[in-house]
Amino acid sequence: MGARRYGSSDGPIKLTEYHESRKELDGLPVTSAEKIPVTNTPNIFSYKAHVFAKNPALVQRYIKATKADVGGVGGHVVAAEEVKSVIAKFVLENNAFKGEPIFTSLIVTHTGDDVAVTGIMAESVDMSVVDQLMWDALQEGARKASELGLYGPGQDLVADAFTGNLRGAGPATVVLPLPLRKDNPSQTVLVSFADKTEPMAFNYYATGAYLLPRFNTGLVIAASKMKHGYIMEIVDLDTKAQAIEAGAHPRDQKALDGKMEELAKGLQEKVLTLRAPEDLYDIEGLTRASRFVIARIWSRDEKGERDELGYVCSAERLHNIKTKKGFTYGGKDDPVLLAFAQGDWPAPGEITSPWAACPMVAGDCRGSHNLHILPMPINSQTSYWSGPILSAITLSVNIHTGRIGAISDQFALGTPWDQVRRRASDLAIQFRLAHGTKQPASPPRAPVRGETAAHVRPQRPRRERRSGREARERADGQASGRNRLVPRRGPRRPPPSLPQEGLRGQSPRSNGGYSGAPSEPLSIGYRAKLTSRIADATVSSAQLLDFPTTDGKAPPHHVWLSDERVRLGARRGPAPHRAL
Repeated sequence: MGARRYGSSDGPIKLTEYHESRKELDGLPVTSAEKIPVTNTPNIFSYKAHVFAKNPALVQRYIKATKADVGGVGGHVVAAEEVKSVIAKFVLENNAFKGEPIFTSLIVTHTGDDVAVTGIMAESVDMSVVDQLMWDALQEGARKASELGLYGPGQDLVADAFTGNLRGAGPATVVLPLPLRKDNPSQTVLVSFADKTEPMAFNYYATGAYLLPRFNTGLVIAASKMKHGYIMEIVDLDTKAQAIEAGAHPRDQKALDGKMEELAKGLQEKVLTLRAPEDLYDIEGLTRASRFVIARIWSRDEKGERDELGYVCSAERLHNIKTKKGFTYGGKDDPVLLAFAQGDWPAPGEITSPWAACPMVAGDCRGSHNLHILPMPINSQTSYWSGPILSAITLSVNIHTGRIGAISDQFALGTPWDQVRRRASDLAIQFRLAHGTKQPASPPRAPVRGETAAHVRPQRPRRERRSGREARERADGQASGRNRLVPRRGPRRPPPSLPQEGLRGQSPRSNGGYSGAPSEPLSIGYRAKLTSRIADATVSSAQLLDFPTTDGKAPPHHVWLSDERVRLGARRGPAPHRAL
């Protein structure tokens, strides 16, 4: 990407230039003699010269959260404190762009083995500069992880080098514009991180307090814009399925890679826009599976049109990333969420309330199972079966000065969430021991991380595996040995022909069996098909005859993915591709 565009011309910024929340009571009377530890509260770093300005400029500000796994302690368990400190030090020392701070206030946290940097920035800062700072800081963390011998150093840094944008490069990152107003500087922002699961898990957030009054009574009784409902942008994350639907053959990897690269050009996403509550059935129907994720939620004005963006999820799963080793899937799990709370938006306790039901999510150990997610305080580790965990904190933000003033942990110890954690743990242990690798413990689909399952034997292309004898038999119009019915006893004989008589009115079997003289062997009479009612798809067996020759493209009827086509295709037309 060239030279660094961030940093101070006077050298590294000294840590004394920052106010730290851990010292917030220095010089003040202490009102509590003792405290009961309820969470691992993050330390807030705020640039003194700006957050304490008497007359701050009224500018558009943003909150940005970036998270990645750069190496875990004892496997995929927890991030190392030394790695977090190295990342924080790099960001704080290089936190400058054209003489101004990039982040006026920031925190560094972890959820499981994922490290996250969340901060407030002004509109004057080029977003590509922020992404470059984040990329280089995470690279520093990966180097420290390698030095410490941590597991999977730099695991989520999939791209070979920074190319101007973090989106599609591996780390999960989201940005939410803060309100611009003169009167009230206070804004509550909920920040949520998940580990060992996929973006679809956050559909529980979106289809809870933003859609159903049982999670948010404000949808019915509040004197606010909540009564108008919300507009939801749903993203189709499965670019591989899109490529197949666009004509790429499912077994032609080169064609798949080319089509996926074409579909992802310019980081475009396939976006469906639906309205709540009018489109409740469509929203619930689409978001029940991994392919479709609610990425953005807008409030609605009196006319029912878009008003304010207040919910952003890192909805990335199967983007194709070009590396020196070829294409790889990246940006596909461990989501991040930024959402406004209070006022025209649900309260924090309403937003998090769907997790009290202890739902199961996909991911878990090796990304290959379903398991109950565990709501945990911020800066917690995963443990049993490397199971999925979730953290949620609320930030009190001064939108005038760009300061994170205080933090509240929504899943703190000593709250009703202790009971939820116990119940989720009991359910997870019982579920895992009862089912093991069998469904419903293992999802009936490809693993979340996009890897080939360990029990699937890689095969060469069919033409390379076909023997010369079979090729000659096919050329002579005869059935090959693999596709010929062979009786258990006695000599081989060609398959019988269907009777000319008896097809009308009665079954040949009712006449005591098939009759008639043997005819030419049928070379296509034994193709097997597998029909899945769950997936609503019919696929020819990969172990028998080839797919029809289509020059690297699949027949248009080969795989039929019904969700969007049945529910939305006829009524709204195809969804557009655009940048989120």
